[in-house]
Amino acid sequence: MKASLIQLEIKETEAHEDLIERVFGLIDGCRGSDIIVLPELWHIGILSYRTIWNFAEEKDGPLMRRISEKAKELGAFIHCGSFVHKEGDKIYNTSLLFDRKGTDVAEYRKIHLFSCYGREADSFTHGTKPVVVDTEFGKLGLAICYDIRFPELFRMMTLGMGAEIFIVPAAWPQPRGEAFKILNKVRAMENSACLLSCNLIGPYKHLTMVGESGVIDPWGEMLTNILPGEGIIEGEASAETVRQTRREFPVFDDVRLMESVL
Repeated sequence: MKASLIQLEIKETEAHEDLIERVFGLIDGCRGSDIIVLPELWHIGILSYRTIWNFAEEKDGPLMRRISEKAKELGAFIHCGSFVHKEGDKIYNTSLLFDRKGTDVAEYRKIHLFSCYGREADSFTHGTKPVVVDTEFGKLGLAICYDIRFPELFRMMTLGMGAEIFIVPAAWPQPRGEAFKILNKVRAMENSACLLSCNLIGPYKHLTMVGESGVIDPWGEMLTNILPGEGIIEGEASAETVRQTRREFPVFDDVRLMESVL
């Protein structure tokens, strides 16, 4: 499949409506792609947890409906990155995947919420279920940003649910840029899977987002060039390449569960 990853820079002085229009202009620039991927929580602009409920919408809210319509117009799958998903009195950091007809075929609620230096875990409700969806491109496993630090999630999606290609939108900052690169490559390599990583880039309040978006193959090699700024990164990902790699290097045949030492 031909993938287009939209590596987005958030501009502090940009009005919210202008941000939305700019992003849809970038989506239009991906015409001809099989799948288009956006970053994590891109639609909220400069994040403030005091105002995050202002951006919350239900699954069939106006932004997700517009992305659905755009997927149908372009005849492409669109992964929304993630959005502030309101359900009753709770909000979730949720990804939706729309198919070529504009139908949402997968919904993933972020399981691992960042609590080290931020308030994500105080504001959002944890998701509880890994998600793998069977598509024309193969089986796609969904994760969001901080999830990448938790290998057991990716192992579960691979060995338990058959994932072949991972999609990981992110809002990942410095000074942990090297960790982001390593973790994306390792999650692909240790699971003999392709991985699509789509991150924000540039200044973001007191942070700097690292970018480093790209397509990674089952050997952990980056197949696309690193883009130093905002733009569209195009690359190819193939479930058949994943299957061939797993046949030729059947590492999962050697998986052993160790007995507890406790």
